[in-house]
Parts: sequence; structure tokens; C-alpha cells
Amino acid sequence: MKKLIVYVICAAMLLSFAACSGGGDDTTTDVLTEPLTTEPETTNMITEEPATDTETEEETTVPIFTDPSEEVLNTPAATQFTVSRVFGNDMVIQRNEYIRVWGFADEDQNGKRVNAEFAGLIGAALIEDGKFMITLNGSLPESTEPRPFRVYGDGVEYTFNDVLVGDVYWMVGQSNATYPVQSIKNEPRSSSEGRNVGIYDSDFIRLHRSTSDDPAGLTIGTADVNEDTPIKRGWQKPTKGALLFSALGYFTAKQLYDKLEGKIPIGMIEFASGGAALNAFCPNEICDQLKIDKFDSAKGVYTAPSVNNHPTRFMYNHYMYAFQKYPICGIIWYQGESDCTSQNDKKYPDRFDALITEYRNRHDLINHDYPVFIIEFPAIWQSFPFETIRQYMGTIPNVTKNAHLCQSSDLWKDTKYDNSLHPYVKWEQSVRMTNIILANIYGIGDPAYVEGPSAVSIEYSEDKMSAVITFRNVGDGLRIEGDELKGFIANGSTKAKMTAEIIDKDKVRVTYTKSIKSVSYNAGQQDTFPETITLCNSEGVPCNSFIIK
Repeated sequence: MKKLIVYVICAAMLLSFAACSGGGDDTTTDVLTEPLTTEPETTNMITEEPATDTETEEETTVPIFTDPSEEVLNTPAATQFTVSRVFGNDMVIQRNEYIRVWGFADEDQNGKRVNAEFAGLIGAALIEDGKFMITLNGSLPESTEPRPFRVYGDGVEYTFNDVLVGDVYWMVGQSNATYPVQSIKNEPRSSSEGRNVGIYDSDFIRLHRSTSDDPAGLTIGTADVNEDTPIKRGWQKPTKGALLFSALGYFTAKQLYDKLEGKIPIGMIEFASGGAALNAFCPNEICDQLKIDKFDSAKGVYTAPSVNNHPTRFMYNHYMYAFQKYPICGIIWYQGESDCTSQNDKKYPDRFDALITEYRNRHDLINHDYPVFIIEFPAIWQSFPFETIRQYMGTIPNVTKNAHLCQSSDLWKDTKYDNSLHPYVKWEQSVRMTNIILANIYGIGDPAYVEGPSAVSIEYSEDKMSAVITFRNVGDGLRIEGDELKGFIANGSTKAKMTAEIIDKDKVRVTYTKSIKSVSYNAGQQDTFPETITLCNSEGVPCNSFIIK
């Protein structure tokens, strides 16, 4: 018998900290250090989905929020510490998640207490080895009410003002991720929507930007990490930060905010570096585990093959490391162009899966397997073999849980543009990305209709001269744009054209004149929909590129 298992956790709050006077950002004031009793502002409840796969109830691990222990509360408060620059005025805290804050202190503060308070929730922790991390005793729903976030001790306080609660995303990638709003506004061939996008501080959109152009204070390519972010500009409102922010990141944030009727604040954190391969975004442990790079003793840095032969590890070690415990809602990913080499392309899906698993583990969230949304590379009219890495990236949803592809083959066809490496269709990509995010996170729309068909499996005939490929995200059924099903090739050769036909709602049969070893789709540099590739779902969203064996 199927049973509905509901776990209700009420984080009873026995104590809260006294409010104090003053309160600018990074200011020191006299504060009360003893807690006072007060009523909680929220009740925290986590509800499990109904059990559907088993008929027996199994014990489930449910996050429990706890008040600070009496032992911690009775410990003398710290008289000196700093809070990580990850936190600041105008930041967005992830809703329905752990609320953490951390920082640093001198060794003589070890064993002393740091307190935190936000929206009626409290927390405290002791400084150990010159560091502290506080987890507040509850989570919060979305809120557009700007509120102060206090972190304090004995005679020292940091108050971050105008803090919102909403959904926070990472925008990660190389040059197409860091391609800024300003460039779209200055490009006459970009869409009017992109050129005229609204940039208003009245929108509860908040931005935090980290790029390799920002000095990090570390040698690129070493195993050294920045415990704190080197970025001092902090969180920014749109009028201050949007023009230099990732166009794809800001456009997606703006559309999400508008589609959600301004009820959920959106925080977007950019980590981008032009020309950076996947290895640049990998922590030390992943590079070591997968043997991605080698240490060059002569130069004193780690290196690995890629288009640009950049040193490895630096984006994570320099910029992302400090944010690894900051809760997020999901990741938007536009990277891989620099991995279109024979040493990297085939390994990319497994490396990406290991990387995302590591990110998720390090974030250590209630929503552990948060979604990852990946931009598919459109056609290119330059000498970059994007089609190789694009095919392998198309298999990521079969490897990585909760990964989604945003198809681009129908969005970019300007063969005369002199910089097709950086297509100016960031607005169009963000429209499709927004629809995919809305369907998968907010229940607005259906992934099967807003995502393009994605190959799931292949079944060969006995003589291996034909095969049937099964797809997901077909909507009401696969269809052809035009009169002919085009875009399939055999055995990795763009000259080996296959005959293809739709034989069922979610199935395509391909045939070839020789034994089939692999089937690829959208495998040419200049493939566009529906000129050379014509498979789509019932809503006309193109099938993504893939290679399947």
C-alpha cells in the first residue's frame, strides 16, 4: 500500500538575540551580547513527496534546524572577527534552505562565540582555528521585504542591510558567459528586446560578479585557494551592476523575475573567464581524482590540454571556493568551447558529472541535487570544431542527474557576422532558458514541451545496419520541420549520411549501408535548424546535438 509520508519539523525557537543600535555595513558598534527570549517569525516545515516506489515505509533523513546549544550561548562572545565578503548589503538569501554565515578571526579569538540574526531566526557558533560558520535555526520562504542581517559579538557587529530572500543562481562559463549586457545593447543586430532590456533597481534582482579579470592575489594554476572572495564590489543592484554583468545571466534573471510577477527575488552570481576550459572550474580534488592536469615543476603550476592551454583550477580556487557553502537554487552553464579537443571532448560528460557532484556535495543543501541548465553551442562559421564537444555535451542529461539542455540550433544563423564565436543571441537563448527553468523549478510549463528532444537509448538490429533511438522531451510526439528528416550521420563521419524516419511518438529508426557503430545528430559546425537538421518536438523545439553508441 502506498503511503503518504509527511515529516513536519517545527524549529522551536527558545531564544533570540537582542537588537542593537547602529547598523551600517562593516561597522563596529556597541551591542548587547546576551540573548533575549522572543517569538519566532516563521515556522519551518519540510514535506516529503508521497512514496511511490515502495510499499514499506523507510526511515528518511530530514534536515533538522536546531537552536544554539546552551554551551555555545554561555561562552564569552568574540571581541574581534570579520565576516566573509560573500555577504553584503543587497544580497539575496536562498529561500527554503539553510541560512549560513561565516568569517575569520585571529587565533586569540578561538573558543569564543559569534552570533547571527536574520528575520527572527538566530544562530551562534564558536571560532575554531581562526574561522567560524553559523547556521541559523530555520529556513525562510521568499520575501521582497528588505531586512537587516546581523552578525555580532562583544563590541563588534556587521549589519548587512536590505537583504532579500529568493532564488539564487550561479552563472558559470567562459567568454559567452561573461559576454556583457553592454555588448548586446551596443550591437545593432541584436534583438530589440536585448538592446532595450529594463534595468531598474525597483526590480528585486541582485548581482554578484567574479571574473578572471578581477585580481585574485594568487598565482594562477596552483593549488592555493582564496578562503574569502577577492571581489570587493559585493552585491549590486541592477543600475550599478547589470551593464557589465553576463548578458545571459541578467536576461534570464530579468525574465524569471517578470514571469514570477516580482514575487520571488532573484540573485545571480557570475563566475566566468574567457577561454577557460572545464579544468579551470574544477577544485583541486577533482583535478587530482580524475588526473585532469599535471604539475609543471619548472613553472610551478598545474596545466592541462585545452584550446588555450590555460593553467587549471584557478576559477574555482580563486573565485568559487569562497561561495561553496552559499545555498543556491541552480546553475546556468555556458562553457565547453575550449574543450573541443580530442583530449577533452569524449571525457567531458564524465568530468562534468564528477564536477557537478562535487559542487552539490560542497554546497551541502536540503535541495542537494539542484538543477543544472546547459546552453547548447549553436553553429559557428570559424575554425573551431565545436561540433565534437557539442555532441558529447548532448549526452550529459543521461549521465548527470537533473541536468537540462537549452537548444540553440535554431537561434543563430548569421553567417556573415565576423564573430560567430560569440553570437549576439543571448536574449533568445535566455528566453528558452527561462522557459526550461520555469518548467523544472517553478512548475510553470512542462519540460517535455519546452526542452528539445534528447536521445535516451539506442537499440540495434541484428545486422547492425539499422537502429532505433528513443527520445525524451518529445511533447505530443516527435515531428519533422519540413519534408525530410535530416541531420543524422553514422560512425562519426559527416559524410556518412543516414536514412531516418519517425516510427513512434518518441522513436526514430536510422539505417545505413554499413554496420553502425555510433549515431550522431547535429554533428556539423554549420548545422542549423531547419536547414540541415529537422527533428523537433511537437512545439517545434529542436532536438539537441548528441552522439550515441
